[in-house]
Amino acid sequence: MRMQASALAAKAELMMLAQTRGALRTILARPAARAKGLARIEEMRVPGADGDLRARLYEPADADDAPLILFFHGGGFVCGDIDTHDSLTSWLAKTSGARVLSVGYRLAPETRFPGQIEDARAACAWALNAAPERLVVSGDSAGAYLAAFCALELNMQRPGTVPAQALFYPLVHLDHMLWAEEEVRNFRFLGRLAALYIAAKLGAERFPSLLELDLARSPTTILAGGGALDPVRADVRAYAEALRGQGVRVIEKKYPVLMHGGLNFTSVSKMAVNVIGDVGAALRAEFASRAATC
Repeated sequence: MRMQASALAAKAELMMLAQTRGALRTILARPAARAKGLARIEEMRVPGADGDLRARLYEPADADDAPLILFFHGGGFVCGDIDTHDSLTSWLAKTSGARVLSVGYRLAPETRFPGQIEDARAACAWALNAAPERLVVSGDSAGAYLAAFCALELNMQRPGTVPAQALFYPLVHLDHMLWAEEEVRNFRFLGRLAALYIAAKLGAERFPSLLELDLARSPTTILAGGGALDPVRADVRAYAEALRGQGVRVIEKKYPVLMHGGLNFTSVSKMAVNVIGDVGAALRAEFASRAATC
């Protein structure tokens, strides 16, 4: 009887998660919110660690020889897809002047950690073949974690493989004790609950914190973070300090009223468009600087 009750509870939880995913798609997957004037938007499939992954390529009119930006969506590893982040990635392409390839990955709890990293690795390998020496990574929240982890890993294997990364309010760790210590001081109680839920769904015995890694080979990093409504802001500060401590160039963009996940609402938030535009402009400047020194 107890096992039957547990199975029913697990089934109900999966149904609730499916409803949450569907609701997010209804709210956020709005092609009308895409940036206007892109030259091409193409549906694609790219190899993952266990089968093909959905992907979407955004090409601005002035892409020319700009690097390819590989983008991983957020959603706590349990929600989100390339559709919920369609407007964000389209605006990133428009404002950076680069092609953006938004790639999905398998979600938890259906896929246990590190399946998400394995998919991101496979996508990076494919993208490097498509744009050798010209790959930049990006992502928001959990997707930013995947981007930063893979960029560091690739650069440790071969320095300079990924020259830059653009991270929007990155999820840096799921350390329960650290979130608990800062729960009140940094207004992080909601973030702590989210971190506990994510860790449980990932089913990981060990989730590597970016703060525990040797960050010396990390690429030039553009960081965009929020204020009181962004529970990861303390981690973003710590990550920026750790990168600088290892000699990595960091460009910080701070927005006091930006909430976590707020960049998905470009259709109703001028600030969201402006934040993405700031990061896009920083990437343009980085591309131009590197082209000038080549």
